[in-house]
Amino acid sequence: MKSNTAMWLCLIVGLLWVIVGQRDIFAPGFFTMAPRVMSKLDITMEFAAAATFLIAAAGFHMSRPQVDGIKQK
Repeated sequence: MKSNTAMWLCLIVGLLWVIVGQRDIFAPGFFTMAPRVMSKLDITMEFAAAATFLIAAAGFHMSRPQVDGIKQK
């Protein structure tokens, strides 16, 4: 997979996990099929997963070669 595509996919997934974590804080049980309410540890793990994907997106962004004047493939 190209690093530009991987960067955008990780960024989107990370932002979605942030939204899911905020949903579980402010509206527990909204749009969920599970009958239980998420605990504090579950919400913390969601934010940790979001941070992991956002850090991976930053890593993919930093690893892209910066070549001036040469067309990249």
